[in-house]
Order: sequence, then C-alpha cells, then structure tokens
Amino acid sequence: MGKGTGLGLVTCQTIVQQSGGHIGIYSEVGRGTTFKVYFPRVDQPLDAAAQAINAGPVPRGTETLLVVEDEPPLRHLTCRALNAQGYEVLPASNGQDALRVAREHKGAPIRLVVTDVIMPLMGGKVMAEWLKTTYPGIKVIFTSGYTDATIAHHGMLEAGAEFLSKPYTPATLARKVRDVLDQPNAPNSDPAQKTFGFTKITDGVNTP
Repeated sequence: MGKGTGLGLVTCQTIVQQSGGHIGIYSEVGRGTTFKVYFPRVDQPLDAAAQAINAGPVPRGTETLLVVEDEPPLRHLTCRALNAQGYEVLPASNGQDALRVAREHKGAPIRLVVTDVIMPLMGGKVMAEWLKTTYPGIKVIFTSGYTDATIAHHGMLEAGAEFLSKPYTPATLARKVRDVLDQPNAPNSDPAQKTFGFTKITDGVNTP
C-alpha cells in the first residue's frame, strides 16, 4: 500500500465536527483499525432558507480559471464542474505545475485560481504569490480539508484570504467563484500578463 498525506482523515474529521459529531477509533495490532462515526440525531426538517439557497440558479461565466489540485479525482471533478458553467479551465497538479501552465498559456488572461493549500513540491500560498507578480489583478480561492480557522491559526494563509472548505458541491464552488470574480479589483491591478521574473523553480525556491 502506498503512503498518503493523512489529509483524508483530516477532511473526514472536519466534516463530522462541522456537523456536530465525533469519530471514535479503535486499533489492534495485527487485526486492523475500526472507525465509528457519530452524528447527533435530528428530527426537524431542513432549514427552509438553506433549501432555497441550494435550489437557486447556479451562476455561469466565461473567464479563464486555473485549478490547482494534487488529487487527480478532485482536480478532474472541479474542472468538469467549472467547465459545465462555461469557464475555460486550466488544470495543474501542484504549485510548480501551475506556474508552468500559466507561463505557457497563450489565451485570455487567467482571472482566478482555485488552489489547494497544501501540495507537494510547492503549496498554494507560495504559488499564488508568484502568480501575482505576473498577474497583479489575479484572484485566488484557497481550498483545504482543514477549516479556515485552522489554516489561519497555523499561518498557512493571510487573514482575509478567500477560502472554500472541502468538501464542496459543484454549486457551492460555482457560487464562490462567481462571487470572487465579481469583486472589484484592487487599485492599480492589471490582469494582463507580464513576464515571469525567474527562469527556474526547484523545490519551491526561485533561481535566477
């Protein structure tokens, strides 16, 4: 069996805790591990307001987006969901790959990046900082199985960064993307592409 990052368990724990539940774990050498998930019992119907939000129209767009996600199934689903809403989507598997994709892209300017925070080779925060030197007006949505409070507490992101907690539905993703795209650009920001200020990236460190 291959070794994972362990973030799958973190994602599960986040989902369960956000729902008011908890996870029980029992492990025995040579026999395996048992996970028991407990949720509070709910008898009342779903909140009508929440149903109304979920039932509303899903916003569309035609902008060019960059999706950076190291888990292939999630990357594929995210790209497919955004493609279905009319966006042109460029996929990348990590921060270094994203910089390469952006550098080689010859089409319309990339307006927004949807990126995981923690990835091999180069994480989302460092990658976003590099991209903003090339696309000053670019917008970024960070995603993670950790909660935004946990991400902020450990200094993984700056306060006020746009954040979308995993897991998310296609509709939630589309609404978040449209909401961030429609926000006014910062003064003096220019979405037009400039020239990258580096020639090589190795393990997340630029070399002249």
